[in-house]
Amino acid sequence: MKIFARIGVLLAIALPLSGCSDVWCWPFECSSSNSSSGVVDDDTTTTIPPDDSNDSLDLSKVTWLHTDVSEWPVTHNLKVNIGAGTICMEWGGTSTWPTATIRHTDGTRDIKVNANPWVFVWRNDRWYGGTWEWMTPNGNCKPMRVVEGGHIKQPGLADWGGPVSGQTYYFMVSSIARGANLSNYKARTNVVSVVWP
Repeated sequence: MKIFARIGVLLAIALPLSGCSDVWCWPFECSSSNSSSGVVDDDTTTTIPPDDSNDSLDLSKVTWLHTDVSEWPVTHNLKVNIGAGTICMEWGGTSTWPTATIRHTDGTRDIKVNANPWVFVWRNDRWYGGTWEWMTPNGNCKPMRVVEGGHIKQPGLADWGGPVSGQTYYFMVSSIARGANLSNYKARTNVVSVVWP
């Protein structure tokens, strides 16, 4: 009888520490999807799928939320620097890619743009790629806070809250891919992985 009492005490201590709410699933897999407790896992964002451990992204597996630029030629290498609340996308085409004129979001002036930065996110068991800003010639830096669904504005990532510290995301820059008929110039950088600070 003492043995059963000790086992009961050990289970009472170990079960909450395991993160498992169902006695019959511990010590096995206890994620909410395998649990009979009825708890739904609302975190649909996982940055890197389990089988993608290398430093490259297969663009043929991406759900493109703006123009599919996967076949556009890679003309420059990208370097991403993040710090002090800013993300800078450095590539050689910043001053040479042709521009198009758009109305600034404040509605008071026109600006010349020549590129869009991209982020690639693993969500709902698929890759999504979306542009999150406009870039001007030599205007390579943006606030980190704008890398999020409200700036992507497309279903699939529109409600995405943005990168999570410590997780890996992929970034790229392309010539204009966000607006219709703004440019017929096709070029992009390579895709690079970045661990979000």
